[in-house]
Amino acid sequence: MRGSMAYMLIGIGAILIGTIRENLQSPSFLDFPSAKRSVMDVMTALTYEKHGGIDVLKTRGDFPRPIPRDNQVLLQIKASSINPVDFKNRRNEAPDFVIPKPKIPGYDIAGIVVEIGDKVSDFQVGDRVVGMMPLVGSCWGAAAEFAAIRESNLCKIGKNNSIDFETAAAVPLAALTAVQKLDKIPNPSGKKILIQAGAGGVGTFAIQYAKHVLGMFVAATASAPKAEFLKNLGADIVVDYKSQDFSSEIKSYDAVLDTMSFEYERRTLNEDSNVLKASGIYLNVISSDWALHDGKEKAIGSLSFLNFLKHKIVNFFISGVLPRYDIDFVRPDGKILSAIIQHIAEGEIKPVIDSIYNLEDAVDAYKKLETGRVTGKIVLRH
Repeated sequence: MRGSMAYMLIGIGAILIGTIRENLQSPSFLDFPSAKRSVMDVMTALTYEKHGGIDVLKTRGDFPRPIPRDNQVLLQIKASSINPVDFKNRRNEAPDFVIPKPKIPGYDIAGIVVEIGDKVSDFQVGDRVVGMMPLVGSCWGAAAEFAAIRESNLCKIGKNNSIDFETAAAVPLAALTAVQKLDKIPNPSGKKILIQAGAGGVGTFAIQYAKHVLGMFVAATASAPKAEFLKNLGADIVVDYKSQDFSSEIKSYDAVLDTMSFEYERRTLNEDSNVLKASGIYLNVISSDWALHDGKEKAIGSLSFLNFLKHKIVNFFISGVLPRYDIDFVRPDGKILSAIIQHIAEGEIKPVIDSIYNLEDAVDAYKKLETGRVTGKIVLRH
């Protein structure tokens, strides 16, 4: 008995260490050391100095300009886009070593290289580029005139303007989330996947990537008015989440990409559910409800953690009894992003842009995003 318990504890430890290592293996996940602040040059930036609602966002014209480190480039930002993680990080308290303040929100940037660090080898001044900034450990963000970013987080978007800055800025975080998750599906061609929240930023990329690049059969959830739009993107089936229960409509699928785990995880993985095959994989994009309930976001972190342990432990000892369970964070990656940009240039994927705001109207853009009624991405023009 003691021996069995010891083996189980060793297994749990190996699982947790492996998952943490997977999330932190790329230095691009963290921004350390971060860009230095100029004592001479300033820029305009949207910032917040404390966590809270949209009222804590303030535009400043005196924010210090970043000075790129040896492995970074300085961009003049031409466009950026916003994501739910922006306002979730703002709303939810976090220590300063995780979200240093004052904080510039935003992670998706596209612009022109205006300065390079001494150790930068792949970019030069004048390059048109797009990239994703690290999620944690930095006060810097996309809603500003300039950004310093590690060269490994960037890729070029060419000089012929076939992909404009607004289109490029809509890509990084949402597309990387979709691709990094979907690429974990073994031998995906011909397999079936359910993509939750198909009309969202991640969902619109995931549908196209799964269908046109991986060759999968795609089902997605969305409201009825968006069904035809999603079918034009590549969805074979659209389940109206308002009138249909996906767990009754979807049976024996090979994969589920879930950006709404706070709402759908229970129905996907409970004991009497047949949504996934035992050999399938549940791809959990860590999430919480956009709306506030008694001042708090609806989330099921403890359930997700228990499901993660349960599925990992069972599959560690007896593979194929339960679907595999994957949960991690999106990581900036210039090489993967370059491949995505190539798919866009070749017409296989088309970023879906809901609306474009000017940077000075970023607060209005966030107000719209926080309603949860956005199709694709909201872009800021700088």
